[in-house]
Amino acid sequence: MNIFYYEIAVSLPLRQCFTYKSVIKIKKGLRVSVPFGKRKVIGVVIKKINNPEILNKNGVIKSIISVLDEYSIFDSSIFNTILWASDYYHHPIGEVFHSFIPTELRKINDKCIAPLELDTNPDILVNEDDKRFNLTKDQDKAVKKLSNATGFNPSLLYGVTGSGKTEVYLQLTEKFIKEGKSVLILVPEINLTPQLLFRFESRFKGEIGLYHSKQTPLKRLKIWLKAKFGDIRIVIGTRSSVLMPIKNIGLIIIDEEHDQSFRQSEGFKFSARDVAIKRAQEEKIPIILGSATPSLQTLRLVKENKFNQVDILSRVDGRKPPKLIVMDINNTPLIGGVAIETLSAIESVIKKGEQVLIFINRRGFAPLYQCGSCGWVADCNSCDSNLVYHHSRQRLICHRCESAYAVNKSCPVCESEDFYLHGSGTERVEEVLQSSFSKTPIIRVDHDTTKKVGSIQAIIEKIHSSDSAILVGTQMLAKGHDFPKVTLSVILNADNGLVSPEINALEKLSQLLIQVSGRAGRNNNLAKVIIQTRYPEDINLNKIKTGDYMNFANQCLTTNAKLNLPPFSTICLLRCSSPTQISNNIFLERALSILSNRKEINVIGPLPSLISKSKGSYRHHLFIQTSSKPYLNKVLKYLTNEFQKWPETKKIKWSFDIDPMNIN
Repeated sequence: MNIFYYEIAVSLPLRQCFTYKSVIKIKKGLRVSVPFGKRKVIGVVIKKINNPEILNKNGVIKSIISVLDEYSIFDSSIFNTILWASDYYHHPIGEVFHSFIPTELRKINDKCIAPLELDTNPDILVNEDDKRFNLTKDQDKAVKKLSNATGFNPSLLYGVTGSGKTEVYLQLTEKFIKEGKSVLILVPEINLTPQLLFRFESRFKGEIGLYHSKQTPLKRLKIWLKAKFGDIRIVIGTRSSVLMPIKNIGLIIIDEEHDQSFRQSEGFKFSARDVAIKRAQEEKIPIILGSATPSLQTLRLVKENKFNQVDILSRVDGRKPPKLIVMDINNTPLIGGVAIETLSAIESVIKKGEQVLIFINRRGFAPLYQCGSCGWVADCNSCDSNLVYHHSRQRLICHRCESAYAVNKSCPVCESEDFYLHGSGTERVEEVLQSSFSKTPIIRVDHDTTKKVGSIQAIIEKIHSSDSAILVGTQMLAKGHDFPKVTLSVILNADNGLVSPEINALEKLSQLLIQVSGRAGRNNNLAKVIIQTRYPEDINLNKIKTGDYMNFANQCLTTNAKLNLPPFSTICLLRCSSPTQISNNIFLERALSILSNRKEINVIGPLPSLISKSKGSYRHHLFIQTSSKPYLNKVLKYLTNEFQKWPETKKIKWSFDIDPMNIN
C-alpha cells in the first residue's frame, strides 16, 4: 500500500508546518482534518513530501483524519501570495492562511467548499439609464488610459476630492465585466461600503458581493463561495477580502489607497494594499490605487517608474476646492473645544440652510477625568491609558481595551467629590452645538453611534435628507463620503499631528486635512475649511493650508530621502509583550546584542511603547531600520531561528511589525 506524506499548515502560533501521512493522494490547497495533540484541527495541504524527515517525539508520523473538500481553498496565484505574505511579514504560515479563510471554514463542521444552488441569475448587466452625464476631459483620459492596461500594470489614479474617481471605477468595471472578467474593489472602512455599494448597484443589474467583518459568518461564507465559483463577478470589501478567491479576476481597485485602515495592527500584521499589489502581480492583472492624497510610498514608486500615474485635477462640477483658513485660538475662549468665532461661522452657514462638518478625532465626552483637590486621574487597571468619560453611558471607558468603569463619586485618594472634565470629544462638542443651535439637527458619527448593523446607512440617509444640519464626527466623516450640502468644515484638533513623535505624522496630518476639506464645497464655490490651532505660524501647517497636497508630499519625499526615512528605508519593530517589564527587556536586550554586530542596520531600544501597558501586558520594542529589504528579511529569518532556541521566549509574546503605520 502506498503512503503519501504532506506538509500541513495549522492555525497555531508556530512558525512551521507539520508532516502527516495518508493512503490517498491529496491536492495542494485542500482542507484536511488532522490530529494535533489531543485535538482535531483544520489544516491546509501545503505540499507533498517525498522523503519525510520530520517525526514527532514518538518517532511516528500521524495520519490525516479526513479530506474535507473536493475543491482547493485557493488557486495557485493566491496560494503563492499567502506564502509570500508569511515570508515577508515573518508570521506563522498557518495563521496567515486562516486569516483569509472564512470563519466557518476554519473549524470542523458540516460546511464545505462547493458551488451553491442559486436562486438568482448570476449575470451582470449594465444599467444605461444610470449613466446620465458626460465624463470630464480628465475622467475620459483616465478611463481610456487605464482601459489599455494589460498584465501586471499598477497605476496611481490621483484625483482631487470631488473629481469623480468613483465614476472612473464604474466605467472600468463595466469594461472588464463585458470582457467576461471579475473585479475586486477594496475600501479601507466598513462605513464606506454602503455608499459605494449603492453606486455600483445603481449602475449594474445583478448581485454585487459585499464582504466585511460586520456580516454574519454564514453571510461571508455565502459571498466567498459565490465569488469562488463565478456566481458573483463584482466584490466590494475591506482588507479581509483582499485574497478572496474570485473566478476569472481581471482588475483590482484600491480606493483611498493611502488610508492606514488597510493596515492590520493586531495578530497577523499586514498591509492589504501591499498584499493586493502582490496578488495582482501573481494574477498578472492591472491594479489601480486611487486617492486624493497618495501615500509617500506610492509616490516614490511612481517617481521610479514602477507605477503609472493618471491625474484628475479638477472637480466634476468645475468648482474650486474650498479655502483653508488657519484660526489662532491661543487667546480665544473655547466652549467645549469650539472657538466663539467658529460658532459665529457655523451660525452664518446654518442660516443659509446649508450643512457644517465638525471634525474631532476623539470620541466620548472628555478624555480626562480628574480630581480637583489632589490631581488623581482615572486610569485603566489593565492599560497605561486614561479613562474617557462617556456622558451617554455614564461610564468611564478605556479606548484601548474597551473596559468600562462606574463614574467615581469620590476620589479614591483624598475622598474629595470635586472632579473636573478636561478636553473634548465628539459627545462634548455635540452638547455644545445642541445648546447653541437647538433647532438644527446635530448628527454624530463615531464608533459609538455606528456600532449597530445598518446604523451608518441610517445616518447617511439622515444627512442627505436634512437641509441645514451639523455633522460631528471622527475620521469616519473624513473618508470618501459625498456630502453635497456641506459648505463649511471645521477641524478642532489638528495640533496633535504637528507635535506627534511619529515619523510619518506630517504625511498623515496632510492627508487628513485635505480629506476633511474635500467633504466641503462640492456644490459651492464659497465653501471654506477652518483649522483651529495653537500653532498658526507652523511652517508645515501653512504649506498644507495651500491645499496643494502633491507639492507638500514631494517636499516630504525630499526631506525623507535626505534623512533616510521611509519610503527610502525599511523599518521593522520587534514587538514584545508580557506581564512583567523585566521579561521584555531581557529578551530584547539579547536580540539587541545580535543586531548590534550587523552592518547596515540601525537599532534603537529596547523602548517602552507609547502605550506601555495594554490589556494587562507590558509592551516594549526594538526599532530596526535598514536601507535594504532583502537584507532585513535575511536578518529577521536568522533572529527567528535564534528565538526558537531561547528560554526567554517562553515568558513573552513577540512579533515582527514590518513597515508599521505607527510606533504606538
